[in-house]
Amino acid sequence: MEKPASPIDNNTEIFDRLLGRKGDAARLEPAAKAIAKFLPQRLPAVLKKAGFDVRVEFSEKHNSSATALFARYKNGAACTLLATKPPSTAAYVICDYPATGIISEIMLGGDPEFATLSASRAPTATEKDLVCQFGDLVGQALQTTLSTKDCPSSVRVALDADDIRESGNGGEVIAFDLKLGFGAAEPVVTVAVTHSYMLQMARVAPETIRKPSPNNQGETNRKALSIKVPVTGSVMMPPITLGELAALCTGDVLPLSESGETNVRMKVKGRPLYECNLGRKGANYALCLERPHRAMSEALSGIGIPLTETELKETYDE
Repeated sequence: MEKPASPIDNNTEIFDRLLGRKGDAARLEPAAKAIAKFLPQRLPAVLKKAGFDVRVEFSEKHNSSATALFARYKNGAACTLLATKPPSTAAYVICDYPATGIISEIMLGGDPEFATLSASRAPTATEKDLVCQFGDLVGQALQTTLSTKDCPSSVRVALDADDIRESGNGGEVIAFDLKLGFGAAEPVVTVAVTHSYMLQMARVAPETIRKPSPNNQGETNRKALSIKVPVTGSVMMPPITLGELAALCTGDVLPLSESGETNVRMKVKGRPLYECNLGRKGANYALCLERPHRAMSEALSGIGIPLTETELKETYDE
């Protein structure tokens, strides 16, 4: 006898598909990809600007909750709450007690040769202040990664899950484990970002072009008139290897220039139209719309960079 199917509780995925809506996972995926790929690059830059030389390496990503993350640390952990508009929390920076001592040593400007994992004890009041300063730098890196309007800053340090639960926080988050490199010590820090803050990631507003109404063909509607002119332009981007170029898939994001300005030059029919510099605030990304062209795929395969069969499929006619 076949076992009857169990009812689906609290599952909106089916309704999202029927109604053509994007579920939470689909809406959060661009922000999760951006954090996993670019936060390990932004955080060392922010730390270096503040005078600290620390290596950062992304380890893994997992869905969890702020209170459940404490269960990973049986000997205790320190959690720095980051918020844009207290009391609502935007992100959490969680690490065990030995890692807290290493972070305190980093913020004090200590010598990396003498940095070792300290004893498993609760942080002192001074160490809590230093961990909060580190949390402020993580908040700046998150803001530049997601290009959000508000920057999360540290509010306080919690030492147990009940402290977070009693303050009304502890909801669902996506946690990113980062390995910090400071001398021989490599503490692991978890940056957990709430869904609400990830959904604030800046996105390009869709552009709507209105067509002339067919009922008013005799009247001139100047607002609806449009002239199609072939325009070519270029935007400066960081160097990329052929291997990274071959690995691009539709939907991948690429960072624009790390410099403060982005040069844009546009031409119409080979003649200059205008040239300007766009100032950057936060992070700007370019979106990969197509996979490499077949001719380019063959060229990459010829120099030893083979592509998979799925990447060789044409999305547009040649």
